[in-house]
Amino acid sequence: MELERLMRLPLFAELDQHDLSIVAHASGESEIAEGDLLIEQGAPPSEMFVIESGTAEVLRDGERIATLGPGDVVGEMGPIKLQRRMASVRATTPVLAVTLGSDALASIAREMPELAVDLRAEVERRERLLG
Repeated sequence: MELERLMRLPLFAELDQHDLSIVAHASGESEIAEGDLLIEQGAPPSEMFVIESGTAEVLRDGERIATLGPGDVVGEMGPIKLQRRMASVRATTPVLAVTLGSDALASIAREMPELAVDLRAEVERRERLLG
């Protein structure tokens, strides 16, 4: 993963070159076709996504509860809280996303507490939104 791509994403924008290098080494890339699921409600957590381009909808019990786009983080709740997926996320356009697996995310959170704080804040915000 190129550092320049990560730096354009709000979640990683404040990281220094060293920390960006760690994230770049641990991250992957996913291309999701329009209509395909990024996340399925009830599934065990395996990774989180940071949308680089495209849009997706969040569905809980089949009902749309949110729309996501570039810069949005999705799927972070499961790996951080170690719980099954609370909602499905479906691409409404082709999506390009940076991915971090659960193990990589846990390792990064230990090495970069400031990133872990940001992710936990996002989890809390998302929980309030989902009710």
